[in-house]
Amino acid sequence: MMLENIKLAIQSLKANKLRALLTMLGIIIGIGSVITIVTIGDAMTGSINSEWSGYGAKNVTVQVSDRNSSGYDSELDYSSYTWSEPKDSELLTEAMVQDYETRFSSRIKALSISNDMGTSKFINGKHFSNTELSGVSTGAQEVDKVKMAAGQFITKDNIKNSQPVIVVSDRFVQEYYGGRVTTQDAIGKDVILDLNQKVMKLYISGVYTYEEADGGLSYSKDSGTKAYMPYSTSFRFQAKPVLFKKIVIQPTEETDAKTFLTDTSTYFESYYTSNEKITALTSSMAGMLKSMNKMLDQIKLGIGGVAAISLLVGGIGVMNIMMVSVSERTREIGIRMALGAKGSLIRFQFLVEAVIISLCGGAIGVILGLILGSSISSMMHYKAVPSIPAIAVSVLFSMAIGIFFGYAPANRASKLDPIEALRYE
Repeated sequence: MMLENIKLAIQSLKANKLRALLTMLGIIIGIGSVITIVTIGDAMTGSINSEWSGYGAKNVTVQVSDRNSSGYDSELDYSSYTWSEPKDSELLTEAMVQDYETRFSSRIKALSISNDMGTSKFINGKHFSNTELSGVSTGAQEVDKVKMAAGQFITKDNIKNSQPVIVVSDRFVQEYYGGRVTTQDAIGKDVILDLNQKVMKLYISGVYTYEEADGGLSYSKDSGTKAYMPYSTSFRFQAKPVLFKKIVIQPTEETDAKTFLTDTSTYFESYYTSNEKITALTSSMAGMLKSMNKMLDQIKLGIGGVAAISLLVGGIGVMNIMMVSVSERTREIGIRMALGAKGSLIRFQFLVEAVIISLCGGAIGVILGLILGSSISSMMHYKAVPSIPAIAVSVLFSMAIGIFFGYAPANRASKLDPIEALRYE
């Protein structure tokens, strides 16, 4: 019986194709908009999560800074507050960092110390290469995901003896030597560092593979690449004491990120308990990533809710067209009732028609939404992944629309008086 009703419903829709399509339009737009937004939102979220995970979402950053740098304090009078820059005596020392590494050795995979020295232009005759120079520890290789192409990264001996060595990118070698030297042949060659009117000869101990940022910026010689030297050498070159303002710690895979962040924070803050202005602030990308995902979900939900309003319009359209259909087929309904058809059967027939209209509109909307969502995500350099839950909810919602808005016309048809229906012209 159900199959027969479905066939009758499909025949009725085929007889009025344009009207049926126009009826579906609101549902198509509504479902299509929601699927498009969800697809783009999921693609953005997935891409951001993947990219941040690649940079180490669990990594913990410890930075010596003003106590109020971590956020807004409602009890603080900012109009009279003087922000403080940490003095040398308030920075992290090698002894503090080494003690921390010893205590947490079983939970630490890598610890990166970085002394940013700014951008320098290395010149070799008519050739040059812009470079962001940093003095680093051995752990910077793991934290920064540096992939060596030749030679070796900064070693403990390099740091201990303040050796004048440098690790550069393969792009640096290409630019600095004008393509005449291979990455392997560059090992051991010297380069001249001229920074802030100070000159130093450095020897290339390693060459790493330079990788463009994802989604990124096109190749630009002026953008520069990173170069690394032992942090002890960098401080000696700058004639500064070996003190650190920031370190980055990468925990092991088994380590609980939240607990590790709390323990690290407790350890470093203990050095600043009596300091009213300066402290060691700890943070991780995991917390920021969680907040960003929450924000993206709220935006996605808000925009999706606005787009879903058109579903209400589509539902009213379904109800309107079914009312018209009942009026046009009043005589047909009377004949069927006169032949013994029960009111429940008539109601079910029109309800099936309403559900089929809604389902067809929903299916078209899902397909259009996936195509649009994938296309826009691709243009934004995000990998689109269809949301199965969103598709399932859309289909079920389409059915619900058909049942909800189709019930009143179907119920009206089932309560027609057979005699009056037969007289209807």
